[in-house]
Amino acid sequence: MKKYFVIGNPIEHSLSPKLHNHWIKENNIDAIYEKKQLNENEIKKTILEVRNGKIDGINVTVPFKKTVLPFLDETTSLSKETQSVNTIYKKKDKIVGDNTDVDGFKNALKHINYNVKGKNIFILGAGGVTPSIILALKKMNASKIILSN
Repeated sequence: MKKYFVIGNPIEHSLSPKLHNHWIKENNIDAIYEKKQLNENEIKKTILEVRNGKIDGINVTVPFKKTVLPFLDETTSLSKETQSVNTIYKKKDKIVGDNTDVDGFKNALKHINYNVKGKNIFILGAGGVTPSIILALKKMNASKIILSN
């Protein structure tokens, strides 16, 4: 059985296990998806569990989207641009960090037919996903992005 986690601190609010386990069951995948609250000093050990095959993949939420970077072998171009990782997996013998938040945000706006091109955008709050949202808005040609925290 494959094993996946979302890590963060706090993590009890996360709906990721409910969402992912629904689709795992719906598609008859032999896997489980759980949430795991970590302290910063447990990140390296948890990522090593991906390397040794005990965990098949990790989603990352606050406050660890930047903290995980030094423990990865490679990062994707979006992760490099945002300095933020929300997905960790093993590819061949390398531990890879990816950022799916940028495309996820862009696709959500496209899904509701909202075009930000030429618009002024105000972001209230600077949580862990903010660098990804800013990059997505830039790629979608927003005219101006204002951030207030």
